[in-house]
Amino acid sequence: MNKSYSAARPVSSDKPEVIAAAVRAATEELRDTLQRHGIEASFDDIALLGHSESWDDEGQRWVQVEWDGVEAG
Repeated sequence: MNKSYSAARPVSSDKPEVIAAAVRAATEELRDTLQRHGIEASFDDIALLGHSESWDDEGQRWVQVEWDGVEAG
């Protein structure tokens, strides 16, 4: 069974550069998490999967990146 990994970052503005920075930070965190679990995935590999956005109960906007890839080994 494959394990899912994800990372999320809050978005403080609707400015495209702020959103892009949040996506980039979440992607870097996910890449680092995958590497710690022995899964080699480049920033570009993860970026190709895209991202999703959501709002929490307090109205905070978030971006998420997810990896449903293979496990280490």
